[in-house]
Amino acid sequence: MLEIPSHQLVFRQPSQLVIKQQPATTLDDFAIVIKMQAAGLCGTDLAMLSGGRVCHAQVLGHEGVGVVLSAPSTSPLAKGTRVILNPVHRSKPECVIGHSIDGVFREVFWLESTEIMQAGFLVECPAECSIDSATLALAEPLASVLYSLELLRQKSNATSLLVRGSGTIAVLAAKLWSAHPNSSVVAVSKSEAHAQWLRESIPWPANVKICSLDTSDSRSSSSDARFDAGILCCSREDASHGLQFLMDSVEDGAIIDLMAGFPADYKETRLGNLELDRIRWNNIRGVESAPPTLVADQKTQRTLSLVGHRGTSERQILDAVKLLAKKTISLADVPHKQITLEELPSTVRDILSPARQKMKWSKAIVIFPQDKLGDLDGRL
Repeated sequence: MLEIPSHQLVFRQPSQLVIKQQPATTLDDFAIVIKMQAAGLCGTDLAMLSGGRVCHAQVLGHEGVGVVLSAPSTSPLAKGTRVILNPVHRSKPECVIGHSIDGVFREVFWLESTEIMQAGFLVECPAECSIDSATLALAEPLASVLYSLELLRQKSNATSLLVRGSGTIAVLAAKLWSAHPNSSVVAVSKSEAHAQWLRESIPWPANVKICSLDTSDSRSSSSDARFDAGILCCSREDASHGLQFLMDSVEDGAIIDLMAGFPADYKETRLGNLELDRIRWNNIRGVESAPPTLVADQKTQRTLSLVGHRGTSERQILDAVKLLAKKTISLADVPHKQITLEELPSTVRDILSPARQKMKWSKAIVIFPQDKLGDLDGRL
């Protein structure tokens, strides 16, 4: 049996987070136990706290990296292995760490070994990888962007990308897309103040333009649409208007990835009341895939292809690690703030308050202490 000592976690109450002390716990020998090193706060976490998304987990957090403290002898993961969380179950995509089961905003995370291996919840970080944990916390969201760009490039000649969103996913997508020859990106924020802050905070390539819904140069009428690809990655509350903005701005035959979720039961009348959220389930972790959904926009009379995905594959996470190792993408590309687990509840309160407009960062990363829990060897 394994004895897990008392440790801290952040517990979800209906609309807020609170620090709790987890009592000492005894586990059977079939558990894989992870000492958390870093975990990213995601827009999905905020949506679940604000009531915009259903949540069954009492502990949030689905972007994370940690070290194996203990694993059964039959597990391919050895003690001391650094692992990256891949939160969506590969064969049961409705099962998501930090959504339907408890997540990683806690000092120690564990699941049954069989469950972890069947789900593919953990990706072993290459042994030679020396990336710091805060940076490695970007691996899963970066992998999700890689998945998005792969799906968009099913239209092989797509070069001009319109991104409706201005958070971490939008920044990563713009950076990666702009690296391809003859490419261009326009990322559109909700407010001009935020767009101006992004222009000043991040070193952008010449082929990336940051605009806002407030500025005329971010709008395209039906007669001058110029984008052949789009990504919707704004908040769930803004998703319907964001999609309409993209549909007004892309050209006939364009492809749009629906990374943002939609409010429950939302259907877009311009697309014949199509149930859009189901499109996001057409591609699951690289295991299940479907061709783009062809739709006709009744307003513009354009034909569009819609794609979406849920989760990422192990390959995409490892590709993200390679990009981070080469510094093709770095933590410096994302305005961020490193916080402790104790600071997470107040940080979330600030983000969900009007004070968010004054923040000088867009990504919060929890850094866990590494000297508190020691090693696990039957007992801690």
